[in-house]
Amino acid sequence: MREYLVGFWIGFCIISAVQATSCNNPKVTITSFSTEDATILTQLAHIGEFSLKCSNEVKPNLFAEFPCGKVVPVARVAENQYQVSWIEDVKKSSSGSVVVRLFDEEGYSSLRKAQRDGGAKASNVKSIIDVTVTTKSAYKGPWVKAELVAAFLIAGVAYFAITTKNKVQN
Repeated sequence: MREYLVGFWIGFCIISAVQATSCNNPKVTITSFSTEDATILTQLAHIGEFSLKCSNEVKPNLFAEFPCGKVVPVARVAENQYQVSWIEDVKKSSSGSVVVRLFDEEGYSSLRKAQRDGGAKASNVKSIIDVTVTTKSAYKGPWVKAELVAAFLIAGVAYFAITTKNKVQN
């Protein structure tokens, strides 16, 4: 009987410890940054920086899942401040919003297990909170290249010069 009580207390302590490290009632404020000029770049960087406050004052290690299914660790940059970043090709980039699902360590292990078992189940794993990161499209250069404008300008000046010369000679 004594062994059962010891096992019960150990199990109770482990469950209490796990519950104590979960973030309750998370509150998030987010700021986003994107590469603004992509005239000579092949990839754009997007950064979501956010503050996360839990009602039980827990500071969890976080993992982020992007809509493509990729999961990355979230960087802690200061007290209650986190940062997640990713890159994408300039040709595939667009402005809009990206929903990033945030997980603590327990949620991350459940997510990885669901991904190994089958991708459809991964969407059923509960995240701590989902944040929306606003992305901006970058400037990709002028619609018309300067060389093309210069070529048309030279052609126009040459046409004007030749027609004026022919009028003078006639």
